Amino acid sequence: MKKNSIPLFIGVICSLIAIWFVNDYLLVAQCVDNGGSFEYSKAECLLQNGEVKVSELGKYIMAIYFFMGILISLFVSFSIRKIFKIDQ
Repeated sequence: MKKNSIPLFIGVICSLIAIWFVNDYLLVAQCVDNGGSFEYSKAECLLQNGEVKVSELGKYIMAIYFFMGILISLFVSFSIRKIFKIDQ
């Protein structure tokens, strides 16, 4: 693995972890707080009374994750390169 690709790899891993935590906060935690259970296979919140609750961010969530992933990945990789003074 080249020396230049290591910071980018670390940035991608950090962005995936951040997306995972944001997904847990935006979708899963709110579903559980409302007394439901989150069904991961369908990405739906099933409430105790049988209703399916849909998030208002459902239409935009993939775009949010995409831009969040790119920004975090670039920020982390540039920061690592600057801190450790890795030449490009």
